[in-house]
Formats: sequence, C-alpha cells, structure tokens
Amino acid sequence: MAAIPDPRYKDRYFDVDTKMQATSMLQRQVDTITPNSSAPARETMHEPQAQRRRTEDDKATGGLSLLAMYDEILEENALRHREEERPTKPSTTVQVLGYLSEPPIPRDQDPLHYLASNCARYPDLAIAARTYLSAPPTSVDSERLFSAASDVVDDKRSRILCEKAEMLLFVKMTFAFVKKKMLIPPQ
Repeated sequence: MAAIPDPRYKDRYFDVDTKMQATSMLQRQVDTITPNSSAPARETMHEPQAQRRRTEDDKATGGLSLLAMYDEILEENALRHREEERPTKPSTTVQVLGYLSEPPIPRDQDPLHYLASNCARYPDLAIAARTYLSAPPTSVDSERLFSAASDVVDDKRSRILCEKAEMLLFVKMTFAFVKKKMLIPPQ
C-alpha cells in the first residue's frame, strides 16, 4: 500500500489484479481520511438575515406587499445561487484516477514536494499520502544513546554526576557529526 501513494512509483510495478486492489485500497483510504470530500466546500457561515420591520403599509395591507415578497425571494435565491457556484472539491475517485493516470516523477525527486505542489489538484489524496510517506518511528537512536550511556557510566565511573554524564554523552553523540561537517581527517 505504501508504494501507490508515492508519486515516484504509483501503480506501475503491479500486475493487473494487484493494481486494481491497490487502487481500491487507496480509494477507500482517501475516503476514510476525508469522508465529506464529495460534498461542496462550505467554508463560511452566513449571518442570519435581519428581519424586516413591518411598516404601516404592511399592517394596512395585511402583511408584506407582493413586490416586497418577490424582492425577498429574489435575494434568497441569489444568495443560494452564489453558495452553489463556489468551487467544490473533486471527488476522491477523480483525484485517485487522475493521479494514477499521470506518469511517475523521477526517483530522485522528493515525493512530499510533489504532493505539496499538487495539493490544489489532489487535496484529499495529499492528506492520505502523507500518512504513508512519513518516516516510521524507530527506536534505533534511543538504543544507540543507551549503548553510549553504558560506555560513559560504567563500574569505573559509577560516581559521575548526571550533568557530567549528559555532557559526555552529548560530546560523544555529536562528535561524529561535527567531524563529518568540518571534514576533520580521521585519526
């Protein structure tokens, strides 16, 4: 599943059956993440219209005049028409199929940069793809830190203060990085 949202690979390396399964899985995942994607985007809420005060003419005629009611209906329809003309997000199916119909990007390009630049065309797909393209959390760095700590705090240094141990660990863990950056020749 992680290959299909990656714009470097997409579905190009699957057989026909696997391609159909992977496409439907991606479609379901995009639908799950963004359930209201096919509904029109309604970003703003309108304030309720102020009620029109009744005038003496209204009271005399038994309510609103016919022309006033006509104007009110026109205003409501115009407001509703403006709301319907707002651009809606394309359905997730159109996004997935459009994404898969494009050729893959070169493998040396950043897939997250591609998704960011095409976020307007594939908004729901970009959200779903970020979950699969993120780096999985690992415990490697913490394992290395505990291993280095066991080298610093051992039987011979059992009385070392915490601050000193932290400083030694910091130096030990960053020395390789600094050496690489400064191009210090190995000793």
